[in-house]
Amino acid sequence: MADVNPRKIAGIVLTPVLAVVLLVAGVLATVLGWGLTTGRTMDHADVDWVYLLAAVVVSGLLAAAAYRLAGPLRLRGWYAVLAVLVPAVVFAVLQWDKTPNRRDGGLVWLAGLVVVLAVAAVLARRGMVRAAWIAGVLGAVVIADVAVLVQLMPSAVAAADPAEILDRSYAPLWLVFALVDYDFGLDPATWYIGDALDFRELGYPMYTLIALGFVVRAMRPASEPAIEPVSQS
Repeated sequence: MADVNPRKIAGIVLTPVLAVVLLVAGVLATVLGWGLTTGRTMDHADVDWVYLLAAVVVSGLLAAAAYRLAGPLRLRGWYAVLAVLVPAVVFAVLQWDKTPNRRDGGLVWLAGLVVVLAVAAVLARRGMVRAAWIAGVLGAVVIADVAVLVQLMPSAVAAADPAEILDRSYAPLWLVFALVDYDFGLDPATWYIGDALDFRELGYPMYTLIALGFVVRAMRPASEPAIEPVSQS
């Protein structure tokens, strides 16, 4: 019978727990900080740079924190990828009783997360740590954007009030609209975008970067120097 490594088991159990804790802390910090600095006034007349900047900075700090925490956990190899996917799978399962657009958005994000983490893990394992971070950050933005697009697209069809219909021509920018609360002159009912997302525009990229931090550290060769993450949402 193979020896059971208590440290490895602890790492597998604690990694998803810490990932969720970091996500909750990050979302709360961003939302509360935004409320303290702007009074939560949303009129779509001005770009809310504070909210966007907070999302970028907090996401970068969370990725760095996950990278640091992965060291003491000593979780190595592909177990780290499986561990950080557990909360994402649970989230996707919980979407089954939601509306179809929320369910589909969650599944698309989960599928994209698997791909992004797999690519980053392969790159990090080959010693290409910087490339792993770059690919992961870009992937986090892309899969969040696609998930938001999938979640909001049915709303563009189902909305009864013409004023609530989102212009599909600007679909790739819906994530940006949600993060800065501004229409950039394109007039796509930005208030409706925010109401329909329930902070997923924050959660999707934030959790991807948190998971990326754990995975890059776990897959990085022991002799490879650490590369600090790039702050990006």
